[in-house]
Amino acid sequence: MIFFTVGTEQFAFQRMLDAADLVAQALPEEEVFIQIADNPQTPQHATWDRWLTFPEFEQRIEQARIVVTHAGAGSLLACAWRNKVAITVPRLFVYGEHVDNHQIELAEKMASLGHAIMGETPEELCQLVLDYDQQVQRISQKGHSQPNLDVALSDWLAETID
Repeated sequence: MIFFTVGTEQFAFQRMLDAADLVAQALPEEEVFIQIADNPQTPQHATWDRWLTFPEFEQRIEQARIVVTHAGAGSLLACAWRNKVAITVPRLFVYGEHVDNHQIELAEKMASLGHAIMGETPEELCQLVLDYDQQVQRISQKGHSQPNLDVALSDWLAETID
């Protein structure tokens, strides 16, 4: 299963829905599920639900072969704690997906630590899903964050606050 999640924001995230539909069309033999929150549009090809309970969310992450997520801390960390490299797309102000571009910084940090792969357009996200195993292999050759994720993020937050 490929699990897409837009998080719980009130803002539409059409890029993510479009990406899920592209993946569902490209991989018709694999389940593509997306949690869509309050998006006014619904996917045409991927299966979906608006909301998941936290246990359902965790179960989807556990069962997923690939997780594609907005760049919210909870979603990215839920993947990292399970040693899953997430494909992430930060919500952007320019598209009306958030109040600012704060998700970019966390997405870039998680990518630099080897815990995420960043994409932006629906087409790019679809290609990252199709090339996922090669992308993860490339990341694993570089090694994961040193020190471990807990220490790396704590250090980064301390630097950011100062």
